[in-house]
Amino acid sequence: MATSATNTSRPGHARLWRHSYRLGFSWLRRTARHGFKPGRKPGFQRLLVPLDPWRFYEMGVLADRPFNGRCLDVSSPKLLTSLLQREGSGDWLGIDLFTDEIAAWRAIDPALDLEVQNATSLPYDDNSFDTALSVSVVEHMGRGNDTTALREIFRVVKPGGMFYLTTMVAANSRDVFGGDEIYGNASERVDDERVFFEHVYSPAEFAELTQEAGWITTELEYAVQTKPKIQDRFYRWAPFSYILSPLLRIWFPRTIAMSSQSDVVTALPEGRSAVVNVTLVKPTQ
Repeated sequence: MATSATNTSRPGHARLWRHSYRLGFSWLRRTARHGFKPGRKPGFQRLLVPLDPWRFYEMGVLADRPFNGRCLDVSSPKLLTSLLQREGSGDWLGIDLFTDEIAAWRAIDPALDLEVQNATSLPYDDNSFDTALSVSVVEHMGRGNDTTALREIFRVVKPGGMFYLTTMVAANSRDVFGGDEIYGNASERVDDERVFFEHVYSPAEFAELTQEAGWITTELEYAVQTKPKIQDRFYRWAPFSYILSPLLRIWFPRTIAMSSQSDVVTALPEGRSAVVNVTLVKPTQ
């Protein structure tokens, strides 16, 4: 169950940053005698990279939202729901497709309620959650699966309930491929050299996706980086750049510009993406 709410006077990204260190050091104390197992990789990540660059915006904004009742997190980075649960902002159930991810986070935050589930086929009753959220997930599902997942989330959220969603958008939609099967068996290999990584939506395509699933948009905001080289260099120089990750707390929040207009996306240079942060509601009738 959720604990008593804590002081939330600090902005969401700052509280997430501090909570990451809190979880990391707690995990170290619990697992030291076992060779820092289970949860070694994400456990050390809590200390080395408390927040990835885009997460300062994506998760920081949602950390400042008021949540209550029974809430469903669909495969978001678990740091967000760990913080919300600790602060008493909703009673959370987190799901993920990957057993290893769930096992690791059970070791990092034993207080979290986590299950291995597929968002395209949820086992929960209709209208069983007050709220849902999903941070940077639907773009990795592939076209078709994304619509199915949004319809399933629609089904399990109560009428009048909210769904907070973030994903990647650009002037023109495109698929992004890599060479590695980052998501294991869930990764779709297109050919010998390419593995599907994510689909970047155009604003119109994203609007169609949410509408087809039955959702009504109540708020929408686009976020773009004003200094994208900071993120580019951070990942290019990894893992050596991790020593500088605490400085991201100072730099990165200052490089995000927000707008409610889609033209901020269409003005992006070719190949550049933005984040769309949308609040959806399930109609009462």
